[in-house]
Amino acid sequence: MNSRRILLLFSTLFSLFSAKAGEPQEFPIIADIMHTELYDAKHFRDIHRAGFNACTCWCRSTEKVHMALRHAAAHGMKVILYNGLVIHEPEKIVPLIKDHEALWQYLLADEPKMKQWNELNKMQERIRRFDPKAKCFINLLPNTGKELLKSIGVKSYPEYLREYSKIEQPQICYDFYPVHKGALRNDIWYPILEDIRRESLRTGKPFWAYVLCVPHSIYPTPTLGHLRLQCYVNLAYGAQGIIYFSYSTPEPVGSNDFHDGPLLRNGKKGPTYNLVKKMNAELKPVASLFWQSKVTGIEHRKCIDGEALVSHFTKDGVRFTCYVNKSADRDVTVGLPSDRYLVRIRKSLEAEPVKTVYTLSAGDILILRDK
Repeated sequence: MNSRRILLLFSTLFSLFSAKAGEPQEFPIIADIMHTELYDAKHFRDIHRAGFNACTCWCRSTEKVHMALRHAAAHGMKVILYNGLVIHEPEKIVPLIKDHEALWQYLLADEPKMKQWNELNKMQERIRRFDPKAKCFINLLPNTGKELLKSIGVKSYPEYLREYSKIEQPQICYDFYPVHKGALRNDIWYPILEDIRRESLRTGKPFWAYVLCVPHSIYPTPTLGHLRLQCYVNLAYGAQGIIYFSYSTPEPVGSNDFHDGPLLRNGKKGPTYNLVKKMNAELKPVASLFWQSKVTGIEHRKCIDGEALVSHFTKDGVRFTCYVNKSADRDVTVGLPSDRYLVRIRKSLEAEPVKTVYTLSAGDILILRDK
């Protein structure tokens, strides 16, 4: 099968997928827009041009809620919305926005502890009195050790995930940023991913993952390798949505000296805007291949000059394997058996003959179609 026929096959399969009303019709690439007043037409145009098809909007006022929904809809984007009235007095705003074409989910909490579960359930119940079809979003804490587990009131991270799963949620979402200044925290990241993937398989809920694009504290200014590593490792584990923290540069809080995000606090584009735009242009077709796929196996394989994450997955009955360079700053050489794979799938989804050796740059991905 030549590359043109493979592209046609993928295009046909994607067009056959029909999303539910109010949901994105493609892999969600989400811009987290933290507390800001920059919800005008210009800034939403920039968000869309940077390759995002959805965003989380933390709106302080009802006026900003309507503005965000209006401008998101103009670009075919979906909104995960946070607003104080939605949480505390849903009767005052939910009936006014529940049928808006851009509204996707209501954001309830970020990194909650166990003692908050009952209140979060009550929040959902209050919202659903006025929007029976409401979907709500909660982002979970990562497992960073015994001290954190003790502070959130659990003995183990799987217990935290299981208790969360008792709340009716459309997905499981977590944040952890593995690239630190001078270090890569694989010792924490991969166990978290294993637990998240296991809970996703147990419940049948897809999982989403955050990636970091705003430098602060112990986190360096991101490179393309940093973004690739975060995006492609999460995809390889089966992530069905990617959220960038944070598209807008938050105000500094304590030691978190947020700076130089894609959108600066003065409303101008930051130094990471074009980097994120480049990453999303690359990510979009790759993510479409992983969209609604099923990961069947994960391996961590040693190479001559590093390590690669190997993921086996299926989509529409077709088997694939991908290799991801586990380094954030070094190349890795991957050797392949000459008779195992049918074709290599480029990031553009074009097919080409398989070679026996590939060099992957930092965090990069190699996708192969199995025989």
